[in-house]
Amino acid sequence: MQENEPAPRPRLLQRPTTRRALLAGAATAAAGGTAAAVIGLAANANGGGGDSRSNSQAESPTPDEAKLATERLKQPISDPKHRAAHLLRRAGWGGTLAQIEEFAALSREEAASRLIDYDTVDNSALNARIEKAAFNLTTPGRGLDGRRPPLLRDMQRWWLTRMSYTARPLEERITYIWHGLLTSQVTQIGPQRAKMMVTQNELFRSHGLGQYDLLLKAIGKDPAMMVYLNTIESTKEHPNENYPRELMELYSMGEGNYTEDDVRESARAFTGWRLNGFVREQPPPGLSERERDEFLNQLWAKYEPQFRLAVREHDSGTKTFLGRTGNFDGDDIVSIIMEQPATGRFITTRLFSELAYRNPDESAVDKLVEVWDSTGHSVKEVVRAILVSDEFYSNRAYRAHVRSPIEFMVGAVRALEIETDWMNVEQTAQAMDQRLFEPPSVAGWPGGEVWLSSGTFFGRVNFLDSFLYPRGGRPIPVPALMNQPTAEATVDEALRRLVDEDISADSRESLYAYAHTLSNPQDRAAAVAYLVLASPEYQLI
Repeated sequence: MQENEPAPRPRLLQRPTTRRALLAGAATAAAGGTAAAVIGLAANANGGGGDSRSNSQAESPTPDEAKLATERLKQPISDPKHRAAHLLRRAGWGGTLAQIEEFAALSREEAASRLIDYDTVDNSALNARIEKAAFNLTTPGRGLDGRRPPLLRDMQRWWLTRMSYTARPLEERITYIWHGLLTSQVTQIGPQRAKMMVTQNELFRSHGLGQYDLLLKAIGKDPAMMVYLNTIESTKEHPNENYPRELMELYSMGEGNYTEDDVRESARAFTGWRLNGFVREQPPPGLSERERDEFLNQLWAKYEPQFRLAVREHDSGTKTFLGRTGNFDGDDIVSIIMEQPATGRFITTRLFSELAYRNPDESAVDKLVEVWDSTGHSVKEVVRAILVSDEFYSNRAYRAHVRSPIEFMVGAVRALEIETDWMNVEQTAQAMDQRLFEPPSVAGWPGGEVWLSSGTFFGRVNFLDSFLYPRGGRPIPVPALMNQPTAEATVDEALRRLVDEDISADSRESLYAYAHTLSNPQDRAAAVAYLVLASPEYQLI
């Protein structure tokens, strides 16, 4: 170190005053009690709706108290800016103050249309950003020089970049919703075929708001799904039941609406579904082992799997499925599934739960099923109906979900208008228990307070540490907070952008006091962002 060079500052959590601030009171998140604090906030905010769970040790409310709580849940979000922020968080990934003010001036219908009818929205800035980044989305291995970016890391960086900087936030939100429902896992696909997950991701993006019938038929022939649930191995002698079972249980009707006979009969309809084969060319003579590996990796990069029917392996016999009999193939099975009333209720409930709150009332679902039936199973129109509904804008929906790690990270970038290349995402996401393209099981991510434990909360704190202080403890610029004239103004701006100013007076005063200890605007902005992002209040969306 040069004599006049300043010594690197310790990481934020290693600074005693900041650690005390982090662990003090409601302004910050205590390691062991974060989940309880967050769920308590949700319960206080919405009377137990959304992701919160009842406490078995809590006293039961009196009938009058329960009635008042129920009525309070039905009341609309009163502040127009809070309504706009809520919409932008749920139907996207959060908004800037300018976007929130813009949407606050719109009617429900205008705001929903602005998000839903995104095909006309110019997204060229995002496309230019992605082109400049030159993400590796096709080729396994690190190349002969060892400098090729890892395929999975760049896939994740690519999608996080889309989420963070898109002008069409609902496009990425609906892609994310289908990724968590119509699941595949990249580790099961394998590193050489990982780019199949990019193809699947683009399928969700292009079909996301269309007719669900078309999406469900397309996902059955999607290469990643066919590999993941073993459709490519299914023969008429040995029909594989994995995909047809999940098709009914998780992707359409839900449990209790089909029999084991239906599983067996529908499995016969998907036999012989295959992908065109990978052509393993002979490498040129004289290559080293490393060069042969790279030759093979390039072959995998060029491989474009396409659906085909192996007629000899397909069971073309008569099948009986959900009370219908015929010579059905896989598309016929999906068509029959889409005729079932259970499918409409299952998918509309899932969409409502993703966008508004869990466990909706039957009356709310009934209204969505009417839209589903009258529009030919249009996802777009069901989403529109949700985003203009009283239920969506009720206190029961407001900040009723716990942020997933992805929502935690992307929400910070969008709200604070931060520039990032997401270079360290793989390590930090794994510590928070959510890796894009790798749901934990075929059922997707469970969500709710499962996202928060002492371990995963420290994963969030460690993300903030590496994200806001990446270079020896020196903070990155946070432009949205750096130009504020006073410590109080810096805190107030962070609270407006990140938690709708919904924080206790004591917590606000604690943040003011800490902000006053930092005179450098860049230091102050990063530290205030850190503390608010680590607070229980920010963990709710």
